[in-house]
Amino acid sequence: MSPHDTPRRLRGGAWGPVLVVLLGLAAVGTFTAWSTWPSRRRAYGSELPFDRAMFSAGVEQPIAFSHRLHVTDKQIDCRYCHTAVDRSPHAGLPPAETCLGCHEHIIPQHAEIATLKGFWLRGEEVPWVRVYHNPDHVAFPHFRHVGKGVECRECHGDLERVDRLRKVTFYMGFCLECHAARNAPRTCTACHQ
Repeated sequence: MSPHDTPRRLRGGAWGPVLVVLLGLAAVGTFTAWSTWPSRRRAYGSELPFDRAMFSAGVEQPIAFSHRLHVTDKQIDCRYCHTAVDRSPHAGLPPAETCLGCHEHIIPQHAEIATLKGFWLRGEEVPWVRVYHNPDHVAFPHFRHVGKGVECRECHGDLERVDRLRKVTFYMGFCLECHAARNAPRTCTACHQ
């Protein structure tokens, strides 16, 4: 037999091609599992104007509140519900009384409104789940930013198009880009106090 008559085989003998395919599938499967596992997810919202924030899935709240419905359809200003945004470090979440100012008369029998009213009747705060997060070592005073003309959508995106908010963590790069564009302070102590 001449060397040209013997079949050619990959390293690993007859199992060589099978091993190559299995290793390829394992690599693709590992990458897919790693990138889609909830605690590992790093999906950046391309439909929102900021690309340095980390998003997760829509957050289930105790009341199924829709920003789209209230801001776009009903044209309610953000400050009606977030009353402290221009005078406090925190925007604040609306108490049940604010919601019931309208919903005592508008669809008061709706199941979500009944849940809301239950919190109010028991004297409990609505246990809203926090959505926007800055790391603890960052000082972000809402009143200072609103006072300088920063619009809500510049940090929070187009909430008027969103029914269920997703959790967002802001990172330093996002803030630094905005400060650079506005010629705002970029020293360490401007944000880390």
